[in-house]
Amino acid sequence: MSRFIYIITILCLLPVTDLQAGNNREKPRVIVTTDGEIDDQSSMIRFLMHASDYDVAGIVQVNGVQKDGHSKDRWIEAQIEKYAEVLPNLRLHHPDYPDADYLLSVLKVGNETRDDMYKAPPLLAHTEGAQLIIDALLDDDPRPVHILAWGGANTQANALWQIKQHYSTEQWKRAAKKARLYCIWYQDGGGKWIEENLPEILIYESGAPFRDGGWRYVWDYMSVDYYFKNRISKNPPELQKLMDKPWLAEHITSGHGPLGAAYPQDYTSEGDTPSYMPLIDNGLEQHTDYRLGGWGGRPITVKGNHLQDGDDLDPSVDTLSSHYAFQRWLPAAQNEWAARADWCVKSYADANHPPVLTLTTPARIEAQPGQKIKLQINATDPDGDQLSYRWWPYREAGTYEGKLSIKQADRKKASLTIPLDAKPGQTIHLICEVTDNGTPPLVRYRRVVVRVR
Repeated sequence: MSRFIYIITILCLLPVTDLQAGNNREKPRVIVTTDGEIDDQSSMIRFLMHASDYDVAGIVQVNGVQKDGHSKDRWIEAQIEKYAEVLPNLRLHHPDYPDADYLLSVLKVGNETRDDMYKAPPLLAHTEGAQLIIDALLDDDPRPVHILAWGGANTQANALWQIKQHYSTEQWKRAAKKARLYCIWYQDGGGKWIEENLPEILIYESGAPFRDGGWRYVWDYMSVDYYFKNRISKNPPELQKLMDKPWLAEHITSGHGPLGAAYPQDYTSEGDTPSYMPLIDNGLEQHTDYRLGGWGGRPITVKGNHLQDGDDLDPSVDTLSSHYAFQRWLPAAQNEWAARADWCVKSYADANHPPVLTLTTPARIEAQPGQKIKLQINATDPDGDQLSYRWWPYREAGTYEGKLSIKQADRKKASLTIPLDAKPGQTIHLICEVTDNGTPPLVRYRRVVVRVR
């Protein structure tokens, strides 16, 4: 399916509420699968600080590229213990943080054996981790299940194979419809096996395979120059500062309680964090479809249900890059994390909280070339902070590629005249970005999608 046809399809299928984030948001469900390497341990600290934003259906320990898995080290249990210490304070800021005992109850072990990395799922032993995935995909909860591969994906592949082989056709269809796999590249044979043998499953193979590495030079060990094998980061200097040792020490690891202090690295190196960025309650609602684009990148359809990183236009160099699809959101994501770290130790009055937005313009609009459409957002700030507004065209997410001029783009009320050269069926994504002036400044978004008729 072409990208053009796909975006038209999504607009026909998504109800308006799916694009009107925050008004009646349905929390996404998530299962993390992790190999326990040090970057996973760093990503898990942030994952726990954002746990109010999603329903954690499971945490499964699996294989990666090391000799075997790390469940024996009980590193997740140690982090959840630190989370429990700051949980009462986190709940002062957001009531939806889950109980520590609940997180421990959904912590399971999958296949951690490195020798099994490239075995086909029928040859793998059944595990508690695979059973947890099976149970989530077959339960009565109709919400999609985001299964994040921070390590290998053969536990997921085994779970899906078991459903297809041993359950009814209707149960398989139900599971396939619910599954959303975000793979931090293919670290074993599981992801490729799913792609080739279970084409019904939506699978995002992130990391821009065989190209420029996508998030890997933005979020991973190469987020800052020369710290990892003398490699140079793709991040510009201003973004490297947000990932560097002084920023991390000031905003996360020092003076922010035991959970932040448990961060195991001295600069931000989280190869797996992009996988749950679509689930953050920031208003972009990327969890409804990864291809909408957002903090978790902007994948495109390669073939069928197989997605890989798309490119966004980096205005600083006027070049398309999969790096920029992640970089454009990095300051907001880092500030969000710094605020969550504050929530671990500060009172409500002393911490910052994000603006609350209501989109009064319809989230979906049909308009003809030459037609003027009015845009309006209402916003309040729980801390009484001043708010700034920015409407901007998310050109890469739509199919109209021409220039767009939004009038009064720095106001609550803005307008756009549909260009005369826009063709029927083309789409235009408009983002309203509202930022407070708190410390750190926090951002929330709303998206309007215009379909040309």
